[in-house]
Amino acid sequence: MDKSALVRATDPSSAPTPGYLYNDISKSLTTPMACVETLNYLTNRLAKNKNPHIKRKCLKVLSKISAHAASRGMMKRSVVQTPTAIAAIKECMAYRGSMDAVCGDQYNVEVREAAKECLEVVYSDAGEMSAQSGGGMGGGGGGQLQGGGMAGLGSNNSGVGGYGNT
Repeated sequence: MDKSALVRATDPSSAPTPGYLYNDISKSLTTPMACVETLNYLTNRLAKNKNPHIKRKCLKVLSKISAHAASRGMMKRSVVQTPTAIAAIKECMAYRGSMDAVCGDQYNVEVREAAKECLEVVYSDAGEMSAQSGGGMGGGGGGQLQGGGMAGLGSNNSGVGGYGNT
């Protein structure tokens, strides 16, 4: 677990998290134990802080590293198998913090949207499905091959597009 990267990624400012931190954190998740430690840190930070920026950033980090290919699905598994993590994320879906003097309820809405996105990423099978159907013979394609050469070019005499139109 790269704690310094996690601290920088979930700082209490309203500035967005730099994208390279997501990659750095994801690449540090080489073992299931590292995933569990990272998950515990993020869920504790998510549950204990009332700052909406920290909550939003913790949820964003969870969703980004869960979807990252470097974690090889270990982070998704860790989140799904930890009931306290799921409870903390679901609790953020109904987050109602104090109103900001300038932005109003915007920060609270961002926390709720980040929680929804995080749950969608954790429970999605997008990474596994694309890996299975990548060879053209995979499941989920409805038994039909897709794609196909010059299908979008039209015929030579159609006048709609393609080659040979005058």
